[in-house]
Amino acid sequence: MSEGEVMEQLVEYTSILLLGVSVIFTIVSAYVVALNYFIGEANLLARLASFAFITVILGMLLMVMIGAQATHVGLIERLRELAVAHQLTAAGRAALHNAQGGNLSVDGIIRTCVWVGLGLIYAGLVYLTFVHRWRPDVLNVALQPKRAA
Repeated sequence: MSEGEVMEQLVEYTSILLLGVSVIFTIVSAYVVALNYFIGEANLLARLASFAFITVILGMLLMVMIGAQATHVGLIERLRELAVAHQLTAAGRAALHNAQGGNLSVDGIIRTCVWVGLGLIYAGLVYLTFVHRWRPDVLNVALQPKRAA
């Protein structure tokens, strides 16, 4: 695999990561809305079923992100191989620099933020589903005829 192909795949990895984060925010937002209007007042069995469903969905996204992370590690390793052979351009060296330094690298910090964020979101969903007492924010609007002047 050439450096150009690796760089293309790294850009695609970034796109997948951003898309995954946006999908997670969309799913979590929809779940919180459902909690506010439907699930929040449901019995325990319905809450458990709802939470199991959101857990399965988030688990599938988690597996996709783990697979993408493994692919990312392989792509960075290929850049290291090309660096040893002195075949990297400036773009390749910059991408490799982002990955160097373990957890303190740019890639490591992003990875840590994603995993910590996912953990906090999941903990928040546990609280919102089973502990928080929801009161729907529904305004009862009644239509009244217009008064004659």
